Amino acid sequence: MSTDLETAVAAILEGKYWYAKQPDGSFRMEIYADYRDEMDEKTAAEICQSADPELALLEKLEEWYFEAACVYQAELEKEIRQALTAPDGPYPEGLGDDEDDLSDIITELTYWAYPEDHFLNQEFCVNILLDTGDGNYDFTLNSPYPCWYGDYNARLDEKSSLLWLARQQGYTKTQLWRALREGDMRDPKGFLESCRVECANLPSSMAAVTFLVRMTLAKLMELNRCVRLQDRNGRFYDARKNPYCGTITLGKDTMCGLFDPWDGGGSVMEIQLEKEVRIPIRYIWAALPDGCGRGRYDVGDVYGMCASAWRDTLLKIVSPKNIDRMEVIAV
Repeated sequence: MSTDLETAVAAILEGKYWYAKQPDGSFRMEIYADYRDEMDEKTAAEICQSADPELALLEKLEEWYFEAACVYQAELEKEIRQALTAPDGPYPEGLGDDEDDLSDIITELTYWAYPEDHFLNQEFCVNILLDTGDGNYDFTLNSPYPCWYGDYNARLDEKSSLLWLARQQGYTKTQLWRALREGDMRDPKGFLESCRVECANLPSSMAAVTFLVRMTLAKLMELNRCVRLQDRNGRFYDARKNPYCGTITLGKDTMCGLFDPWDGGGSVMEIQLEKEVRIPIRYIWAALPDGCGRGRYDVGDVYGMCASAWRDTLLKIVSPKNIDRMEVIAV
């Protein structure tokens, strides 16, 4: 392979500002996404649930933009050939014996950068379902009185996600239990009264505490990376035995309620949060785009709400500091 030809090709590439030269001497060739290009929810879910989400995203982009890369590569080779064989170029008489080396040299000197940021910044409507130990009971522990399934005299179970949320909001088990037995049903004020309305309007016996959150693909990938750490020490039926996986913090304006993804039911989704919710990721049963959940139904199937119901209320994701080592152990 001609060193002179390689030097000449590199000089042509370096003289054009749209080919970004890298520290190793190669040139980065950008492929831009159309503003209308969007990833569908099922593809986003597949990427987030894969063993290597970053690699899965890259493979998907290579598949989508392969044809464009081939077209750009052909145009680039044509452009360089014309510059080399121009009257004032280094090969005005033609490439001669170096003709067959041109494609290989261009391939070695350049690489195509796919529009990752375009898709990493795309937002999705994500349903975050909790399991604080009640998942092992098919989430029936979140259906206390005044739900039709509930018993007026029954105490709240310690594994209930609804009880966990009440404590996180600053209330005791007794306060929640009493509030579920009495309170304003027509014009609920605050967390406790809204929980009573939520349970009273619950048609299902299996309902998980669910948060509706809008987040970018990048944040969704980061969150699910932490969720996968739940199984690094084996699978536990009681989520309280899951190891530490980090935390997320949601704003108090997050839409929240009881939802049944198996039977396609749910309550009014109007639990009134009074302060931010800090959720240990080991308690997240699922965090996937609406339409790709673990049950047979999703919020969109049941409620038909517009996308504005999912709000941009994700305040923070805290990943474990040694997450890379944890992932190796999990594998």
